[in-house]
Amino acid sequence: MSYWVLSSLHGGRFAHVIPGYVWEARAAEVRAAFQHAYHSYELLGFPHDEIKPISNDTSDQFNGWGVTALDSLDTMIIMGLDEELQRALKHLEKLDFFSHDKSVPFFETVIRYLGGLLSTWHLTKLPLTLKQADNLGLALLPAFNTSIQFPSYSVNPVTKEVDGAWSGHANFGLAESASCQMEYKYLAKLTGRTEFFDAAQNVMDGLLEMQDPDTQMWSQWISDEGSKPVAKARPQFSVGAGGDSAYEYLLKQYLLSGKSEPQMLEMYLSSIRGVITNLLYVSKQRNLLYVTDIAYSKPDRASKILVPVPSGDLEHLSCFLPGLLALGAHTLRDIPENVFPAEERKLHLDIAKGLATTCYLVYADSFTGLAPDVINFGARGGRSWSELYRQWENHGRHGTPPGLKVDVPVQKDPSKRGYDVRLGRWLSRPETIESLFILYRVTGEQIWRNRGYEIFEAIQMWSKGPVGYASVWEPDSPTPERMDEMPRSVPCHSMPQSNSRDALKLSYFLAETLKYLYLLFKEDDCGLSLDEIVFNTEAHPLPVFQWTPQEMEHYRLQKRPSKGSGPTLKELLRAERKPKPASKSDRRA
Repeated sequence: MSYWVLSSLHGGRFAHVIPGYVWEARAAEVRAAFQHAYHSYELLGFPHDEIKPISNDTSDQFNGWGVTALDSLDTMIIMGLDEELQRALKHLEKLDFFSHDKSVPFFETVIRYLGGLLSTWHLTKLPLTLKQADNLGLALLPAFNTSIQFPSYSVNPVTKEVDGAWSGHANFGLAESASCQMEYKYLAKLTGRTEFFDAAQNVMDGLLEMQDPDTQMWSQWISDEGSKPVAKARPQFSVGAGGDSAYEYLLKQYLLSGKSEPQMLEMYLSSIRGVITNLLYVSKQRNLLYVTDIAYSKPDRASKILVPVPSGDLEHLSCFLPGLLALGAHTLRDIPENVFPAEERKLHLDIAKGLATTCYLVYADSFTGLAPDVINFGARGGRSWSELYRQWENHGRHGTPPGLKVDVPVQKDPSKRGYDVRLGRWLSRPETIESLFILYRVTGEQIWRNRGYEIFEAIQMWSKGPVGYASVWEPDSPTPERMDEMPRSVPCHSMPQSNSRDALKLSYFLAETLKYLYLLFKEDDCGLSLDEIVFNTEAHPLPVFQWTPQEMEHYRLQKRPSKGSGPTLKELLRAERKPKPASKSDRRA
């Protein structure tokens, strides 16, 4: 890359020129931040799962296998931290997953441990990492022994007992069921174990059958009806907690196997069009584009229809979506025009920029420069983006489409932001940084890099302490507090339901947040081209591979059930949204 980097702030107005060596220095700052956090863990917490950065206590809520170390293996490799890596690998040698006689959370263990082992194998080719990945895949496999062959919430590797403990919801969660396919399919490729592929693919075939015909999305919660998965009555649709990575893994499965699984492409395109037409809204103040969740309910007791009601929430978890849209726009350029038109690809990228701008502003607007975990635009506030877009088209397509500007000013006055803080904690989450990284890689626009560095400076100011980094209580307050939880080990796809200071211990700061910041600032791509690797939902890079003709025939990859990719986005945007008919049980409610 050239010595000088042109910095274009606010959507194209050129600002100062930033030398490339400055970005390398900033990447070195992130590397030092990782060392500060990880060395604190090694000194006070290893081999426990995590440390608490204020009390210096330890915690083992992720199986006690040393999740901080194993989730961070590939970050150490990317950053060139060989001494730390060798110490962690010695710990890995001692682990026996088959003798762990306690329930382990399936989803979190897959994305952190299994994903981390597989990416470390890809980057090092150390036999130990593949051996342990194979062992872990086998130890977790009984989780699929359920009535519908969707994985349970947890599994005991010794007794093989499963627990579908989704209290108050349903038997299975969407994201938890549909976010193991990258790991298990890649493991099937490496080991030749067909049971790994079959377990992962059965979930995809089941989801295809229960895809909502009106929205083309899936309910967050899934029940079993005999041997078939069914959506919970009055479904709720979201790309936040409980839904997020299910949509992410559709595109990423397609990319990971060298675009050889057309079913995944069709499911991605149809569902992401449903997300765009149903879940995107624009705020009344500042015209901010945001993604929220909707639940269907009757407008009145006697009604025979269900109408979508948006919550108005924007979760930090949902800020992965701009990155996903940008990744799809970049990697699906070779898809036929009648399947994914060029005009639609451009719109996906423009939407990604609009959403990423809102996610960034939630950081920039706050007192500390760190984002609260959930904001709310008003239960019935905001306007449907698809309806506004339809009006924009009907009136001659003048100016920028609604909600798609990237030069919206920061607003420090809470009364003028257009949203309220609903969950006032910064939980060290990676999603906004992830999207900024992908947008920079896809577009080369320096605005995304600059915004990432602003966030990193805020992390250094408010999260860093003598022992590692901490989550921050009330980041939009003049008196924020560091919380006694390392940004390291909690279900990263779960949304806390209260403002308790002691609710969670986080586990993705080293594996995701700092890794994406480092890659965002590096001048080279560190051998991780978006055309050659695919990051799992825990930021573990897996290589694009090709199934052999024999594997494609055996797994019936070209003959899987199909519903097609459905109408194009343009066709959907021109259609009026219709209410859903109420079922008999809904009518009685």
